[in-house]
Amino acid sequence: MKQWLFLILSIFLLTTAGCSAGKVKSEETSKEKIEVENKEKSEEPAGAVEETTAEKELEQEKESGWWDEETPVYEPENSNVEMTELEQELMKESGLYADNYNEQLAKEKILELPKGLSNDQYKEAILKLVRFDYHEEVEAFLQFDSSVSAGEDRPDEQIEAPEVTGTHFAILLDASGSMNAKNGSGTRMDEAKSAIMSFIEYLPDDSTVSLRVYGHKGTGSDADKALSCASTENIYTGAKDAAQFKKALATVKPAGWTPIGTVLAATKEDIPKDASSAVVYVVSDGIETCGGDPVAEAKKLAGEGIEPIINIIGFQVDNEAQQLLKKVAKAGNGEFTFANSKQDLDKYWKEEYKRLSKAWEEWRNAGMKEASEKQKELMDKADSTGKSIMDKSDIEFKRAEDLLNELFNNEMLEGNESRTAIWQMLYDRKKDVWGYGYHTKVEKWQESYHNGIEEWRRIYYEGNAKWQEYYYKK
Repeated sequence: MKQWLFLILSIFLLTTAGCSAGKVKSEETSKEKIEVENKEKSEEPAGAVEETTAEKELEQEKESGWWDEETPVYEPENSNVEMTELEQELMKESGLYADNYNEQLAKEKILELPKGLSNDQYKEAILKLVRFDYHEEVEAFLQFDSSVSAGEDRPDEQIEAPEVTGTHFAILLDASGSMNAKNGSGTRMDEAKSAIMSFIEYLPDDSTVSLRVYGHKGTGSDADKALSCASTENIYTGAKDAAQFKKALATVKPAGWTPIGTVLAATKEDIPKDASSAVVYVVSDGIETCGGDPVAEAKKLAGEGIEPIINIIGFQVDNEAQQLLKKVAKAGNGEFTFANSKQDLDKYWKEEYKRLSKAWEEWRNAGMKEASEKQKELMDKADSTGKSIMDKSDIEFKRAEDLLNELFNNEMLEGNESRTAIWQMLYDRKKDVWGYGYHTKVEKWQESYHNGIEEWRRIYYEGNAKWQEYYYKK
């Protein structure tokens, strides 16, 4: 019995001791394992750490570089103009190698790109090297004015006057006694009146007219000289009204002396202050007989603000009177015309109308030529501007293709699929830019063409109408 008890006790002690030893050994093993793991970590290869850093740097390079820099954009001259997205794109400044293109440098530059960029990034990077500057062409189309205007300088619709609108015609009619002399089928006065009325009827509608007579009081006797020489009267002033003018003209009766100096001095009162120009016609059959100085008065009148032109019509005047009246006309920046009959007077007016008829004919021909030249200039401008855009887009695409192939050949892209996608984006851009140049030039060309035709026709019909008007007046 004691022996079995001893045996059981021995077994228990051995078991207990074994458990304790196992526990200690297990703890020692864990410690050793941790130390080994720590040692392994401390002895991990440096290349693994460097590889992680390189990956991070690569990611950073992909995120930023010259290929991601924002391209400067030109501002349009007219800030209020609306641009399409394509026009805004074409306002970007040119790429690094667009001007004086160097293919080798461009290919070296494109290989600076990191691998793994997106297709869009590669496309934009290529454009940063080859993109053309289109801003001048786009500006030209944005500011393009296809209107055609010609024939601005129309002929002067007046007799020896620089302007049409606002012109005043002052008729100074000699009512001295000698105008009562017989001539042809009537008197000198009758023929002068008839010729003057022919002239009045064809004056421009927007002109004003005045009729002043002189020497119409008293008689040709010495006793009435002072009265007659002081007599000058405006008997009509206003818009052209042939009927009313004729009534006023009918009241004039030949009477006394010939105060030409006096009537010229008084004429400035007849010219409206707002008249743009004035033409003075002096119809006289004789010399100054009242002691006045018509040459000095003509100079003085011609020196007024509107600088009127003084034309002298000498009706059946002798040589002495002709010489004086020529000097008066010259002093008044005008011309002297000798008339011996009503036919001569009519001929004078007809010559004036002939001059105007010719002037309108020349204006018409010059205007049509000018319209055609401006039309062609605008059409050529539209054509050359559009062609410039089209040509640039073709060259730009070819260079972009070369750089794309350079990337592919150097295995910078993720296979042929990536190359195809980038090529399609570049091609779509080329197609859009080329189409913009073509369609815009066609649009502007057609507008210019039709506007030129319309202006040509307008000038043709206006010139023809005016030519016929004055031609038949002759």
